[in-house]
Amino acid sequence: MSGRQKNSTTIIKRNIRRTHAGGHGGAWKVAFADFMLALMSLFMVMWIMGQVSEKDRKAIMYTLNNQSVFESHSFSPISFSGQDPAASVSPDISPHTSSQDAHSQSPQSQEGQTAETAPVAAQDKTAPQQDPLQTALQDFVAGQKAQNNMRIEKLAMGLRVVVNDDPHRAMFERGSARVTPYFQQLLTGLVPVLDKSRDHMIILGHTDATPYPQNPYYDNWSLSVDRAQSARQVMLHAGFPGDKIVQLSGVADQKPLDNRQPTNPINRRIEFIILSEQGLAQWEETFSSQARSLSPHDHNSMTDVP
Repeated sequence: MSGRQKNSTTIIKRNIRRTHAGGHGGAWKVAFADFMLALMSLFMVMWIMGQVSEKDRKAIMYTLNNQSVFESHSFSPISFSGQDPAASVSPDISPHTSSQDAHSQSPQSQEGQTAETAPVAAQDKTAPQQDPLQTALQDFVAGQKAQNNMRIEKLAMGLRVVVNDDPHRAMFERGSARVTPYFQQLLTGLVPVLDKSRDHMIILGHTDATPYPQNPYYDNWSLSVDRAQSARQVMLHAGFPGDKIVQLSGVADQKPLDNRQPTNPINRRIEFIILSEQGLAQWEETFSSQARSLSPHDHNSMTDVP
């Protein structure tokens, strides 16, 4: 027994009890140190910005925008000698000398620049400017998905809004001036868009070439006027100011959109002519000139002719 005790090895086992906070006891210190470093950097930047005067700040901005760091012999963007940094900038990159350089260039270079810039200038002058009202009307047509029943056209006197029939939808009941529900809703939604503009408007009614049933006192002329009047009543009921409408006329079938097929549904339409200031002046001049031709002086001069 004594020999076995001499050759045996004694093993001592220790049980280490771990606490809950032992795994991350120092992680918050690293995060807090990063936060304090960022906060200190922020205060340092604010302090440096507060120490720079407004003049020096403008000088730094001017130098950074107009001069490369590789073209300067100074390591500081601020001139501490009291000189304006613009004076040390090379004339080739100074924005104030652009007009002088243009005069000092050779005629050949000026001609080359003129030839290059002329098409761009011509495009800027000839590029059509989109009318805000035209844009709003186009957005309305797209929003209503009414591309088959509405179109916006640019005229010399303003804008023309065409509301027409198609093979699937009719604006008025056949042979009648009663507006169908779809187009009544369409005209009602059009009122807020047109009401944003101060321009005046002309309403024109059109029919196709289908002869009206035999009635000597009612034909396509009367029908076109009644349809224009019905469209006007719908818009007035929706809140459109009546004083903006300066004329209402019927054209019958005299101006079809499709000349090859006079009975095409697209020819049955209502047109809203939105007059610009120039268009309204031309419209007023047209009627005023007719009034002058019927003045008493002109009437007397006409009666004096043998």
